[in-house]
Amino acid sequence: MAGIAKSLRCKALDIMDAIRFYFSFRSPYAWLATERLEEELASLAPIEILPVFPTPGLFPNDPTGVPNKVSHLIQDVIRLTRERNLPLEFPSVADPDWALSHAAALGAKAIDGGLKFALETFRSRWSQGLDLGRDDVIGDAAERAGYDREAIVAAAHDPSLRDQATEAFRMGVENDKLFGVPTFIYKGQLYWGQDRMRFVRAAVAKATNAP
Repeated sequence: MAGIAKSLRCKALDIMDAIRFYFSFRSPYAWLATERLEEELASLAPIEILPVFPTPGLFPNDPTGVPNKVSHLIQDVIRLTRERNLPLEFPSVADPDWALSHAAALGAKAIDGGLKFALETFRSRWSQGLDLGRDDVIGDAAERAGYDREAIVAAAHDPSLRDQATEAFRMGVENDKLFGVPTFIYKGQLYWGQDRMRFVRAAVAKATNAP
């Protein structure tokens, strides 16, 4: 898997005017953003996905510790998915082995940018309620997105890629002032939340003279 890690570093250097998209598969709001990425942003600028999952030591926020927040999140996500006619099934496992899915996303990123895999993995968790800590769930998402199943599952278990998902959060905090997901970075400006995508689009359109 050393080749995948090297490829990731090369790709990062190649994308100069990309929209950097920080996300975690844990976040339903990041899922909602990913559902719209292709339509709203990908046609205007390249998108560099940055799957992150910090350890509790780096980001100790646990929403399950605030019952009122969890209750609101459930109601809010139901409203948003109904509005957009998206299937919703809350996950059967609240905290799977998060490193698995985020490392797999980095493996997919090294192949073709990884956006299709990210979307199918989000759908596995939030539209089907599946456990992202299982190899078969990761493999099925890879196949639906057009990837080699075995290669993506192997990436999911690559220790260096698993570490990168945590490191990406730390680097995001240092370099982009990251504090949550979904977050978009474009030309040094931070946009937090799936409801801020229209501002990202406007910024890209202005910079590229797109309609």
